[in-house]
Amino acid sequence: MEKSVLIKGDNYDIPGVLSYTETANKMPAVILCHGTGAQKNEVGNLFAILAEKLLQRGIASVRIDYAGCGDSKADQRQLTFLGEVEDTKRTCQYICGLKYIDQKNIGILGFSQGARVAAELLKETQEFTCVASWSGACQNGRGAFEGWFQEYYQEAEERGYARIPMGWRDDLLLSKQWFDEIENTTPMDGLKKYTGPVLAVAGAADEIVPCSHMKEIMAESTNEQSKMLILPGADHIFNVLSEDKTMSEHVLGATADWFAEVMGGVKISK
Repeated sequence: MEKSVLIKGDNYDIPGVLSYTETANKMPAVILCHGTGAQKNEVGNLFAILAEKLLQRGIASVRIDYAGCGDSKADQRQLTFLGEVEDTKRTCQYICGLKYIDQKNIGILGFSQGARVAAELLKETQEFTCVASWSGACQNGRGAFEGWFQEYYQEAEERGYARIPMGWRDDLLLSKQWFDEIENTTPMDGLKKYTGPVLAVAGAADEIVPCSHMKEIMAESTNEQSKMLILPGADHIFNVLSEDKTMSEHVLGATADWFAEVMGGVKISK
């Protein structure tokens, strides 16, 4: 089953969707972190579909909207990178407090900048059972956002935020604080500290985050259950908006299977 939840934050509530089944045994759970300007279901409903596939394998999940995204009532200009890290931390505290969730078996998956959020959080906590990255932009400093810095940072300096055309949604309003926090954070340091299993998935045709970055992510992991999956011909979003869903379906299935292999799962009665 799925239900809408509101998680208490410092300055705003964090909307989310919890996917779970009340069973006799506590369920492992995965936190899903969306990318820049996206929302909790992600492009092409990738996160909503993944939540269903995880549940079929006996794994709960929670997916959230960061400030100003999706159902969030916060102003878009309240979106900051470290604010996203804090929202994710609050989400982890929330799900660990649920009676039907195994608080010692929590995984996390980030898509694009969401993977950077997860990696930054690893600098504070190593308690996650496993970590997955989809098209992760985890480079220290500007990384994949270098183009935005060159084109929009001056505007953010002048009026406190920049208006960035996205094409597939309304213009994104990003605060100067977001830019500054991106520039001054070092998420790769979190991945260096982490000793658990890591999954890194990327499209070989990704023009936003080079797939070679997945090799940099994997280079930090020595866990035998870590895995890298690079898909020939796939773009940043695994071609989910094309008519042929082969790539995205492969990513969804492979990701759900990996979580089940690493975390286990509880038996769900039909």
